This record gives sequence, structure tokens and C-alpha cells, in this order.
Amino acid sequence: MEISVILEQMGKLFLILCLGVLLAKKELLDVHTKQKLTKLLLYVTTPLMMVDAFHDRMLMVSQQTEESVPVGTLFADSFLFYVLLILLSVVLVFGIRVPKAQRRLYLFMTVFGNVGFMGFPVVESVYGKEGLFYAAIVNSVFNIIIYTFGVLLMGGASSGEGGLLRRLRAVPWKKLLLTPAVLATAAGVLIFVFRIRMPVLLADTCDSLGGLTSPLAMLVVGANLSAVPVKAVLSNMKLNLYVLLRQTVLPLLFWLMLKPFVQHPVLAPTLLLLSCMPVANTTALFATEYHGDEALASQGIFLTTLFSLLSFPLMIWICC
Repeated sequence: MEISVILEQMGKLFLILCLGVLLAKKELLDVHTKQKLTKLLLYVTTPLMMVDAFHDRMLMVSQQTEESVPVGTLFADSFLFYVLLILLSVVLVFGIRVPKAQRRLYLFMTVFGNVGFMGFPVVESVYGKEGLFYAAIVNSVFNIIIYTFGVLLMGGASSGEGGLLRRLRAVPWKKLLLTPAVLATAAGVLIFVFRIRMPVLLADTCDSLGGLTSPLAMLVVGANLSAVPVKAVLSNMKLNLYVLLRQTVLPLLFWLMLKPFVQHPVLAPTLLLLSCMPVANTTALFATEYHGDEALASQGIFLTTLFSLLSFPLMIWICC
């Protein structure tokens, strides 16, 4: 894909993000409205977008009689995606000598990018329904990893609060398995594997409602950014260095490690793009839950989100 097309798509998303900032400043997107829109995204539009992506991909494969990547392979590649990110996160965090008290949070921020909330709009705008199909599978693995490895990491599995087995028992497995994203992925996998064709009316409804995800998500991201004090963020030099390396050097190293294992022309660059995602919004929630540095988590989300709008097209241009 030509870089001009990528820049055009990113420009659209950036303008919507800026509109979200403006609407928040004018109090048209207040805290209550953002909460409602977030729930709408998480419980309705995003799951329907995922189901639609699986259904469209199934129709595309059926019509073109092309050799599709097996779903099992896609899940294996998605787990490989997080294994590589975990390894690179350790190198990055210890390489810039993050203070011991903040290491867990920095590791968490590096591994868990905004795959669903921001990843879906970006990937769909660049690689269409096929890229979104791959991103949906990565997002399902994201939910598994964040509620296992993420809980162990932020909860301090090696601390005096309890051992590894106790932490694993504390994982909210029922909550994990019953999230709309996981249920939508399960439905999508069934549709794809068994070639289930939805009625046209139902498919069109999923497509229409799922299509709301991208603009709504970027509006909410912009509204969230409007509340972060810019001066305080820019004065944190350690964080600034981290963001620069996380959004440029880390994806490049990730690409070099990924290429020998994944060479699919769309899957590989989709994974690269997902590795550039800014820090996940849930990082602030985990920091609150496990008594971490909430301010640092919010600052990391803010800076990586802004910088990612430049790093997305840069990484695709360099690597693809």
C-alpha cells in the first residue's frame, strides 16, 4: 500500500481525534457522555464490528477460493506477537534504567497496546476487512494475556501478597470468558470455520453498527486526551525517552524478530501496526486497582497516543 494512502487514512482519524478534543473542551463530550459512549463501543459496536469482519472474510475466501490462513495458525501467531512484545519490553525497560518502583508499570505499558479501541479503526483504515479480521483475533488473545500475565505483573506475583498459584486463582476467569469481545470472537470463529452465511439483513445491520466504531472510538480518545496536562507530561524526560523508543525502535526490532515466522503479505504488516499501538487505556485502570502510579499511566497513554499518529505511517513506510 502506498504511503500516501496511509497518510490520508491517518489524517482522517487524526481530524476526528481533534474534533473529540474540541468537543470535550466545549463540554459537549463530558465525563458522563464519554462513559456512555465507551460502554456503547465495548458492548455493541466493537463486538458487531468483529463479527462483521469474520463474516466478510469468510465470504471473501469463499468467493475467491483462495488459501486462507488457518484460524489455529492465526491464534498461534497472536500468542507469538505477545511473546515477542514481552521479551522486547524487558530489554527496553532495563535498557533505559527505569526506577525499580516503576518497572512493572513500564513493562505493562510496553506489552499492552490499545489493540481494540484504537487498533481496530487504524488497521481497518489501512488494511480493510482482512486486516480487521486479523486484529480481532489478536484482540481476543490480548484479553487472555492481560487478565493472566497482566494481573500477575501489576499484582506483584512474587511479592509477599501471595504466590503465583494464588494470583492465578484470583484471575477473574468468568469475567474474562464472558466479555463481549471474547464472545464476539467465538461467534466469528464459528462463522468463519463452518462457513455460516448470515441473513443479508442481519449482516447489513452488523456492518452499519460496526461502522460506527472507528469515528466513535477516535472521538472518545480525543476527549480523553483533552484532560491531560500537557506541560506536566512533556517535563518527564524519562517518559519522553521511553515513548520515543517504544514507538520507533521497538516496532523495528519487533519486525526483525517477526519476519522469519510470519511472512503473510497482510498479516505481517498488521501485526507490525498493532505493535505500534499506544498504551492501552486499561493501563490506568490496572494502576488504580493495584496501587500503581496512576498519573504516570495516564501520561504514558497521552504521549504514546499522540506520537503513534506519526509512528504508524513511518513504520509501515520503513518496513513494508
